[in-house]
Amino acid sequence: MSNTIIGPKPGTDLLHLAERRMSWLQNRESVLAGNVANANTPHYSPKDVSPFQGVVNATHMVALKRTQPGHMLGPAGETHAKREGGRASLDGNRVVLEDELGKIAQTSDQQRFATTVYGRYMGMYGMALGSGSGQ
Repeated sequence: MSNTIIGPKPGTDLLHLAERRMSWLQNRESVLAGNVANANTPHYSPKDVSPFQGVVNATHMVALKRTQPGHMLGPAGETHAKREGGRASLDGNRVVLEDELGKIAQTSDQQRFATTVYGRYMGMYGMALGSGSGQ
């Protein structure tokens, strides 16, 4: 007979994953707002955060310890400048407001979706707990 434990795999805590996703979305919204705020700054390159998949993958890997100030951080959730060719204004600014506003709208939609899913999950959880506690 096998000693198999039935249940979620380690690292698949939905509440923790939802919290990480919302934190990532909040960070991305802040970075994108900074891009819009610097739309007239000469030689400014827009920034973005690493994809959320990198954050998820990083939670399942061993994290590197930063022992000296000069050491580089790992890739999870970092902000990075992106280089895009051909779209610079006369002053060298590479921010395209339409692109940034589209990303902000997409991030807002993702926040709304994550909040809805989280709320429904918590509603089901509360209903399950409430059904047995009222007797």
